[in-house]
Amino acid sequence: MVTGAASGIGLALSARFARSGMDVVMADVEGDALGHRAGELAAAGARVTAVTADLTDPEAVERLADTAFDVLGDVDVVCNNAGVLGPVGRPLWEVPLERMRQVFEVNHWAHVLVARAFVPRLLERGRPAHLLHTASMSAFVVGAGSAAYAASKHADLAVARSLRADLRGTGVRVSVLCPGRVDTPMVRGLTAPRGAGGDTSMSAEDVAALVWEALGTDRFYLFTNSDAPPRLRDQFDDVWRHVSLPPPSPEEEPWPAPKATTAAMEHRPSTWRR
Repeated sequence: MVTGAASGIGLALSARFARSGMDVVMADVEGDALGHRAGELAAAGARVTAVTADLTDPEAVERLADTAFDVLGDVDVVCNNAGVLGPVGRPLWEVPLERMRQVFEVNHWAHVLVARAFVPRLLERGRPAHLLHTASMSAFVVGAGSAAYAASKHADLAVARSLRADLRGTGVRVSVLCPGRVDTPMVRGLTAPRGAGGDTSMSAEDVAALVWEALGTDRFYLFTNSDAPPRLRDQFDDVWRHVSLPPPSPEEEPWPAPKATTAAMEHRPSTWRR
C-alpha cells in the first residue's frame, strides 16, 4: 500500500512493486491524477487498485486500511509516503500559520494516522511486514526559508524512530526514507532555499529501486543522494562542537575528538545498502 501514489516517489514505488509482481493499493487525495496513473500501470499489466483518500481525515484512513486488507488479503508493505512541500523561501515569521498547519497535517499527522490504522492489523496477522516512512534530508539538514517543511519532516523522523523502538522484536520492520533532491513534480523548477537543497538530484525511479533493495532487511535510514555523507557530516560536526563535556577522569577512556565522528561518514552510500 502506497500513499501519495499519484506522482513522484509514490508513483515510482507503486510501479516498482507492480513490476515485481506485487498487488498494489495506490492512495492519493488527487483522484483524477491517481486514476490516470493507476490506469496506465494497469494497461501495462499491473494489478493495482486506486483509492482516493484524504489522509488527514481519520475516518478516511480507516476506510483505506479496510480496503487495502480486503483487496490484498495481507499487506506486506506500507509506504507512508504522502507529502507536500508547502511555503519555502520565506522566514518563519512571514509564513501564515494556516499554511504551516496544512504542511504538518499531511507530512506528520497523516503519517501518524496511517501508522495507527495499519500497524495493529499487521501485528494481529503476525506476518513479516515492512513500514516505510518518507521523511527527507530536511529531517537532518535545515536551510533558510524551510521551517514548515523541515519541522514536519523532523516530526516524522521522530515518529519513525519511535515506531522502530515500539516494533522491535516483532515481524514488522521500519525504515525511514531520507531523500535529498529528487526530480519530481513537487520540486521541479524550484530554487531551493539557501542551504536546504544539496548539490545533487536523482530520479524517483532510482529512489524506488533503493527502497526495493531495503525491503525485508533491518536497514532503518535510507539515504539516497551521493552528497548525503558530507551533508550529514557537516550537521553532526556542528552538533559535536557545541557539546560541552567534563574532562575524563584518569581511569576513563578519553572522549573521542570530533574527527572520530566524521570518519564514519566517509563511506559512500553504496556501502550502506546491505
